[in-house]
Order: sequence, then C-alpha cells, then structure tokens
Amino acid sequence: MKRLYAIAAVLLITATILAQSPQRISYQAVVRNASGKLVQNSNVGIRITILQGSISGTAVYTETHNVLTNVNGLVSLEIGGGTTTGNLSDINWANGSYFLKTETDPTGSTNYSIAGVSQLLSVPFALYSQVAGNGFSGDYNDLVNKPVTDGSETKVQAGTNIAVTGTGTIPDPYIIKSLNSGSSGKITITTSQTWNVPPAVSKIKVELWGAAGGGGGAGAYSYSYYYDLVNGGRGGSGGFAQKELNVTENQQFNIIIGDGGAAGINATYSYPGWYGDTDGGDGGDSWFGTLIKGAGGTGGKRGSYTNYTVNGSPGTSNIGTITGYSEDPVYNILTVFQGLERSYISDRYFTSKPGKGGILSGYSGTTAPTSGEGGCAIITLFE
Repeated sequence: MKRLYAIAAVLLITATILAQSPQRISYQAVVRNASGKLVQNSNVGIRITILQGSISGTAVYTETHNVLTNVNGLVSLEIGGGTTTGNLSDINWANGSYFLKTETDPTGSTNYSIAGVSQLLSVPFALYSQVAGNGFSGDYNDLVNKPVTDGSETKVQAGTNIAVTGTGTIPDPYIIKSLNSGSSGKITITTSQTWNVPPAVSKIKVELWGAAGGGGGAGAYSYSYYYDLVNGGRGGSGGFAQKELNVTENQQFNIIIGDGGAAGINATYSYPGWYGDTDGGDGGDSWFGTLIKGAGGTGGKRGSYTNYTVNGSPGTSNIGTITGYSEDPVYNILTVFQGLERSYISDRYFTSKPGKGGILSGYSGTTAPTSGEGGCAIITLFE
C-alpha cells in the first residue's frame, strides 16, 4: 500500500489589513511509495478538498494539481493555484471549523490512492481579516457615503424669535440668540385692548401705570366783593405696578389703560365775584387682566373749595410684585420704585404726569388747568 507523509504545516501568506490578502495557502508534503522510499523527481497528482464542519463535512472547495517532487521527495504547491471547482475567496472562514483533505496519486495521474484529513487551525483564518478590511480599511477617506465634516452635518434651524449664527465648526461655533431679549423685546401699550402672547414666548414682565388726575380750576373762596383768589389743585400722579408672569403662546389678556383725568374749569367773574370753577377729573385705573393694577390719581380741587390749594392724591391701591406712587408729582418720581425711565418718555421718571391746576390773576389774566396723562403698559417678552 502506498503512503503519504505530510511533514510541512499549512501556511498562510499573510498581508496587512490595508492591502488585498492573497487568496493562496502554501502546502508542502513528502511523498513516499509503498516501500517507504521517496518518490524523487517525479510528477504526482494531488487533489485538495476543504471540508466544512467535520472530517466528513460538506466540500466547499476542491482543486487538483500535477506537481514535480524534488530530490528529497518534497512537493510544494499553493492551494488556490490549481485547477479548481470553486473560489477560495468565497469561503466564509468565520462560519465554523474547516478541514483539509488531501488525496495523492504517486504516478502522476488521478487515481488517488493516498488520503489524509487534518483540521485547519488559526493561520488560514487570517483570510477572514480581509472581510473585516473590506468593511473599513482604517482610513476614514476610504468610506463610501461618509458624513461631511464642514458643519452641515449638524442642522440648527432658527425658529420664531430665534437667531442662529455660526457654521458649527470650532473656529465658528453655533450661537443661538433670542430676539426677545433686551429692548427689542419690549411692547408699549397705551390703549385698552385684548392682547395675545406672541409665539415662542414663555414669560413676560409687565410694568403698568395708572392715569394721573386733571388739574382743578382756579376760583375765589369767598364770593363777596372782597374775593380771595385760590389756585386750582394739581392732579395726583398715577400709581405703578410690576410683575413677572409665566405664559403660554396665544394666551389672551384683557388690558385696560386708564384715561387721564379731565382738566377742571377756571371761574369767571360776574359781579360781585368769581363763579363756575370745577374740580379736575380723576385718572382711570390700568389693569393687566385681574393680576396687575396701576391705580389712577385723583383730580385737583377747584379754587373755591377752600381758602388754600388742594392737590389730588396719587394712585396708591396698586397690585403687583412691586408697586409705588409719587407723593410729590411735581418731580414725577415714584416714592417706592424710582430711577427707571418710562420707555416712550425718556426725559422723566416712572409716573403718569399729573395735570396742572388753573391760576387766576385778578382781572388781568388766567392760566387754564391741564388734563392728567393717561396710563401705560410696557411688556417685556422672554423666550
């Protein structure tokens, strides 16, 4: 009986992950005849079969060779370089264990009489690294459909009352700003109305002023021939209230802005005295819903009310987190909350300006009283 002694291990010609792995496995064996003598310098026929799973498993690859032994009976070949019935590259080396079956005909024909089976161990499985290499070579630029890195891979889109600048890169990062912050986010309201919270606003600060009283008309306290002329009283200033509220988009608020008190009327002379002077009108209250109130000031008294001038009172029944009023409307300064300018009147402090009282100067001339200033609301919007 003829025998085959395979003395060399199966070797894989390795390649790095960045290169194409060669689809060849080096194989060597020493061929002896039935007497144990070397088969020297002779052609031998060899059939290589790769089995999957076991020594009797499914053949996944087969090839044949006709090679020449050397003086030592050694035969060398490359599995993958013979006459094949399959593709070595199609083998999924990760799919279970594999076995190498060799069949030899020492006469150089295809009457294979010597057979042997051995398990392929770790080295051939380096071919599997090629599969992983095809997944990702290690070079980012080798990827297909790779994401861009110019800043557009992250989309930031501005919404209502929002501004977005920058490209999303390190030198020029995205910056998101609310357009409602600062003075650009303030709304001034001077007439009564129903007001809706704008989109993308979740908080507001309301500053509210009541209207001021009108000035009283001048008159004579005594209607006798010896009259005593008395100036009309000035009106009381409007009160102030401030509060911050959490709100929702399109939420409705009923806003009432108080009207300024009407001016009184000075007396006119009709023998034997001055007659017909009237009080100044009261300033109206301002409301933001039912949550905030700026109280109106009262009107100044007419000159004939008493023998000295009587001014109107400031609005004191204010409702809010911060409230205040001006005790002395001449300076237009709130007693409790002062030092901030009313947005649409930049030259004076927070208060509604009271009306001036009328003046009589005997028969030679008069100064008419004036009406009080109306209320106001300033709403600051926050994102």
